[in-house]
Amino acid sequence: MAIYSVGTFRKSAFAVVLVASLSVLNAAAQFQNPIQAAKDAYNKAKQQQQQQQNQKPQQPAPQGQPTQPANAPVQSGATAADSPAANGYCCSPEAMKKIAASSQFVDIVGIKLGMTPEQATAAIKAYKSTFKIEVLNTRLFHPGSEQFLRVPRYISGYEPNSPNGYEWITVEFTQPPSPPLVSQIQRYVQFPSSQPVMASTLLESLRKKYGQENFSQADTSAWVYDLNGKLLARLGNSEPCIGMDVVNGGLPRGSGEPGDYRQISLDTTAPNRLPRGVNSSACVPYVAFVAHAVGEGIAPNSQLPSLTTTLQSGALVYNSGRATYNWLKAEADAKAKQQEDAAKARTGPKL
Repeated sequence: MAIYSVGTFRKSAFAVVLVASLSVLNAAAQFQNPIQAAKDAYNKAKQQQQQQQNQKPQQPAPQGQPTQPANAPVQSGATAADSPAANGYCCSPEAMKKIAASSQFVDIVGIKLGMTPEQATAAIKAYKSTFKIEVLNTRLFHPGSEQFLRVPRYISGYEPNSPNGYEWITVEFTQPPSPPLVSQIQRYVQFPSSQPVMASTLLESLRKKYGQENFSQADTSAWVYDLNGKLLARLGNSEPCIGMDVVNGGLPRGSGEPGDYRQISLDTTAPNRLPRGVNSSACVPYVAFVAHAVGEGIAPNSQLPSLTTTLQSGALVYNSGRATYNWLKAEADAKAKQQEDAAKARTGPKL
């Protein structure tokens, strides 16, 4: 198995995956009880998933091979050869909760990966009680239906733009049929007008909390951890499960304007789009903290007006998207089979 040093790693394809750029997309929707809405959407999805599993006959394991549990999660340290995802096993709600519990060793201002909507909301309020908090929806389309279910997908906490500086934090949750768990956190801080901060000062603060970065290029630095919370010194030959939101910088910020942010459908969760540009079914689920505007291409004495940071669980992002695709694909296959059976049962016209 090929082993790459950090130096080689910087030149690898992962360098492209971790290049972050800020792109604020305005989209928001308000709920009377957003946390309960998230629970209701998850429970409905779970009931539908269980009904489909009860209707689908179980296939016996091939002779001579060990039986693996359905929906086994991608595990930290997996390789292209032995990742359960490569064999099509992904990802039960129980497995997602285990991954969430193992990912809480790092945070952004007290907000951790794997938190529930209640916990994330409490953490945002504990950090800054003056934040306005909004829930942003995604439209969930079932196969063959033009109707959609609004699924709470993000919680955004923000304060009004001001010459005295402002910031916003957005957390993303895993999508149905997975339970809603924080899979990604993004924070943007705009420093007060005419009061920039030295790049070296910001980098030193980041190192004090997150350790020594193990990736740096242009204006991006990253801290990549395994699920034991250990910073990686080198990688194997597997592609990390790091979503493209880290590249394009675009978790939505609340704005007070009604609307929905994107959609979930069979097409948008197809394997070649998971997770957000990482389409390998055997990617390794690292946890990554990424800082934009501090990298090896930024002079230490540069005066920076803002800082954007992102924390993401590759396992939660990848497994959630894969589980959604499997769920919707099972629905689409069941409908296609029903239509085929109905067509076979029909008789032709009298000739």
